[in-house]
Amino acid sequence: MSNLLIRLFVKDSDNHQDPQVRLSYGRLASSTGILCNVLLCGLKLLAGILSGSLAMIADAFNNLSDAGSAVVTLFGFKLASAPPDKDHPFGHGRMEYLSAMGVAVLIIIAGVELATEAVGKIISPPAAERLQLTTLIVSSAILVVSIGVKLWMALFHGRIGRLIRSDALAAAGTDSRNDVICTSVVLVSSLVSHFTGVQLDGYVGIAVALFVIWSGFTVIRETVSPLLGQAPDPELVENIQRTVMSYDGVVGIHDLIVHDYGPGRVIVSLHAEVPEDQPISKSHDVIDNIEMELEAKYHILSCIHMDPVDTDNPETLRLKELVIQLMNGVDESLTLHDFRVVAGDTHTNLLFDLVVPHTCKNPEEMAARMRDAVHGADDRLFAVIKVEYSYT
Repeated sequence: MSNLLIRLFVKDSDNHQDPQVRLSYGRLASSTGILCNVLLCGLKLLAGILSGSLAMIADAFNNLSDAGSAVVTLFGFKLASAPPDKDHPFGHGRMEYLSAMGVAVLIIIAGVELATEAVGKIISPPAAERLQLTTLIVSSAILVVSIGVKLWMALFHGRIGRLIRSDALAAAGTDSRNDVICTSVVLVSSLVSHFTGVQLDGYVGIAVALFVIWSGFTVIRETVSPLLGQAPDPELVENIQRTVMSYDGVVGIHDLIVHDYGPGRVIVSLHAEVPEDQPISKSHDVIDNIEMELEAKYHILSCIHMDPVDTDNPETLRLKELVIQLMNGVDESLTLHDFRVVAGDTHTNLLFDLVVPHTCKNPEEMAARMRDAVHGADDRLFAVIKVEYSYT
């Protein structure tokens, strides 16, 4: 079913990160969510009226709120697809994160309402009433159908969310999964109440409500993280590094920074190390080709700085190897780049950037240990160190 819908409504569906393809995916998932939730709302409302179950009627209105969430997601995709303008030169892609946050808030509200209703049932449990067999079968069948539809929606939204890396659709998938649990509880509680007279709605409802609220806060946490500037996807970083290093004339890469302006709107800056004896026109041409390939493959706008490095001087290579050995002796998690040698009559300065892990609590102390190690290996050597954290 999912593959059929994708084939029918998404052109060039394999090009997941293309802005127009993402919009098509978003429209498909959101429209499907609106249609299914409105249909389920009507069916559950009918089941609730037939059985006289307030829980079923409440579950019906929960589906109606889910339809509203799908509308929010649809508008989020639409607004996120707007082109850059004077006030937002990097586009409006982060609207997807805000729409996901809106869905998360609705999830939490639904959880709080469910908890309130459950507490009310615990304090004042309703009298158990046996339904007619036909009514029980019809209402139970409607709930079973609802569970099946919601389970498919959870898988459908989750799959598309992963394909196009959409937090909004991932949140919608989480919401559908929560509905599967809630509706299952309503079904089991109604059957237990009918056959035993024991009222479980309130106690089970509290557990489900807490799970739903926790899910909502989880979605908010995952949505806020990219807005705060979370670390980039390791797979994307690896792809960028592999692409850059595949070019002849590039001998190294460092200071890779990924700026996320919303799914499919990524800006990258990095330093590409090139041999200093290579003609600058050739290096510039290589960099231009890399930038074009990154845009074509990954829809990335990149800005690459060329760092000329000495690749032929035996003394420079020897000193760099010495410093790397000393660095590994200080801490194997350290790395370095931009290594240069400034030789003098009485001493030699070794200039380099020292990259420390984010777990390092005192980076300057680490730099001091490196300076001592270099000078201890040869008292004519002095390390001039710039300390920085990795951006990836």
